[in-house]
Amino acid sequence: MKITAIQTMTLEAPLEKPWRISTFTLASLTATAVRIVTDEGIHGTGECIARLGPGVAAAVVREILAPVLIGRDPQHVEGLWEDMYRTMRARGHSRGFLMEAIAGVDIALWDLLGKAAGRPTWQLLAGCGRRQIEAYASSVLLDTPEVMADESRALVKQGYRAIKLKVGQGIHADIPRIEAVRAAVGPDIEIMLDANAGYDPTSAIVVGRAAERLGVYWLEEPVLADDLPGYARVRGAVKDIRIAAGEGEFTSAGFRPFFEQGLLDVAQPDIARAGGFTGCRRIAALADAYNIAVCPHTGASGPICIAASMHLSAAIPRFRYFEDMYIRNPLHDMLASPLPAQRDSVIALTDEPGLGLALDEDKLRGFSRDGMGWQDVAK
Repeated sequence: MKITAIQTMTLEAPLEKPWRISTFTLASLTATAVRIVTDEGIHGTGECIARLGPGVAAAVVREILAPVLIGRDPQHVEGLWEDMYRTMRARGHSRGFLMEAIAGVDIALWDLLGKAAGRPTWQLLAGCGRRQIEAYASSVLLDTPEVMADESRALVKQGYRAIKLKVGQGIHADIPRIEAVRAAVGPDIEIMLDANAGYDPTSAIVVGRAAERLGVYWLEEPVLADDLPGYARVRGAVKDIRIAAGEGEFTSAGFRPFFEQGLLDVAQPDIARAGGFTGCRRIAALADAYNIAVCPHTGASGPICIAASMHLSAAIPRFRYFEDMYIRNPLHDMLASPLPAQRDSVIALTDEPGLGLALDEDKLRGFSRDGMGWQDVAK
């Protein structure tokens, strides 16, 4: 089997109501889709994370990665990953758009291999073999304490046993929100907090201590992703809740100092950013060596990323929770049939080959940002 073409499509879907977090407001959701086509007529589809500028990842796939892939055997996925990474690593590009582009390609390769084998990707990964994964509801967006409490109460009625809240606006705004939600859902529901790097270390410590008092499960991204001294301050001062982070990291090397310095309890790599299945499996293996839980990040991504994250969660060691984005995401309209949904806070994995995605190609093209549909790079 040989790779004969690489295709990319930049996607954008406007939101009826913008998603508001502490450091950004999303008015539309964007992504970069990647398709790998073979001489046997089998293809696989992947997704690169692209919160801004999806055309950048598409250009990296076409101009840097496609020449590495065309004519190669897609079954040699680990070797292809290494060759893609080596194109720019020695030139200082071990993060950013390169890794996000590699992620989309790698997801497409594993989807393709599952289809070729007639097996679901989670099974092909030959990992932990979970048939179902525990999920938490993500995320109750920033609003008044009353509105956030009502939303959380409704999620519990839908079957969720763990709920994540957006915070990061400051001590006086956020602590009443957390208190209101705890009062609304009671003591038996796990509450996670996501600050989206909105705090300085001192504010994160104050909120963290309030969260300890309220029995919060984790505090996520309390400070900027590259502020290791800030993480050390927070970790040293907040002892009785978990610190989670990692959606902004790209490689096992990037996670290494967080693990070595004991800064994290929960690692959150995003499969559409951190090198796809191949990259995230390496991160999960390193996390296992440090006894750190892994909860893959999904966030404002499209359904290809979401499906891939489900398969990854089924396979890796030290998996704890899947991030189930319950807020309506219009990019999911590209699906001909929906992804598996949570029931009693658990999601059952599909047995369909590859990622198990059924895409409506007409609706997918309807999200094409430039109106051009799939762009080809062929041999």
